[in-house]
Amino acid sequence: MKPLVGILDHEKDYGERLAAFIAKQPSVPFDVVLFSSAEKLREYMRSKTPDLLLLGLGSEDVPDDIGAAPTMYLTEEKPAGAAADDSIWRYSGAQEILRQLSLRIRPAGAHPGEGERLQIFTVYSPATRCRKTEFSIALAGRMSDRARTLFITFEEYGYIPSGTELTSEAMTDLSDVIFYIGQGAFAGKLPRFLQMVEGLEFIAPVRCPQDIRTLDGAEAVALIRTLAAEGKYDCIVVDAGYALGDVRPLLAASDRIFVPSRHDVISTARVEAFRSFLVASGCTQEAEKLEVMYLPDGGEPTEQPYVGLSERQAFFLHVFEGELMEHADRVLHEGRTACAVS
Repeated sequence: MKPLVGILDHEKDYGERLAAFIAKQPSVPFDVVLFSSAEKLREYMRSKTPDLLLLGLGSEDVPDDIGAAPTMYLTEEKPAGAAADDSIWRYSGAQEILRQLSLRIRPAGAHPGEGERLQIFTVYSPATRCRKTEFSIALAGRMSDRARTLFITFEEYGYIPSGTELTSEAMTDLSDVIFYIGQGAFAGKLPRFLQMVEGLEFIAPVRCPQDIRTLDGAEAVALIRTLAAEGKYDCIVVDAGYALGDVRPLLAASDRIFVPSRHDVISTARVEAFRSFLVASGCTQEAEKLEVMYLPDGGEPTEQPYVGLSERQAFFLHVFEGELMEHADRVLHEGRTACAVS
């Protein structure tokens, strides 16, 4: 059963249009119930509590006895600072409102419970031009169909195209996350840093490469676990790059380690040198967990059917509907043995 978002707004037509828009969208992770008055909402909550309330009332009009559910507010002015954590600008457009609600709703039972634990999947390779980032995104996309999943990249010049609907004021990335976690002030702020495409939640790459270069492996693991706790994630998929100070603590914390490579002498030598380094430095278990794979060469998303699409749409279509998604399916379904198949 999907979680439920209750909507109450002082402009009846606005609430009806918003609820109708959300109801027509495919793959919305929640259901919507619209209330025509505070009394109707109060009566409904005597028997059932929505998983999230979206209130468009003025602050002076919000009933004191409506507070049993997590609440967000539609505001007349763009929220900033702490207010952005529980507020949505009512003029930002239905698609943006849907995005923010989707990032804040938490499906019941969709996070690790008693006896369960977080899974960390790391994609790392000493080889170059091996489609590591694309495979990481495909893997995260497929995992998001199975469990609540977050994708992050520790590349110093990571690439994920931003949406045209995101203004410069709204652009946040992993640099901000690193800052707030380092200050011990991250609690409750995760939704403002999240983006979503086709059900995949991710945080944009750092805008300042130095933020990754000064992050060691142990700090990266601590950051991942903080994100998992804040977002109640079942799985974190990490695109790990060379800039990370020491990748070994991240590998030690990972359930699976995927190593894309290429069928050439230099790439093979680099992968084997990396494996030998792990063994020599006492990380034998991590060396044994390496799942070396050979991905198809693919191509740039410039041909049909990408004509007329934005860079962001073309990129994710290229990943989610291409051979990398098929490869992600294979390694998740068949386990480690699938990684030897090119």
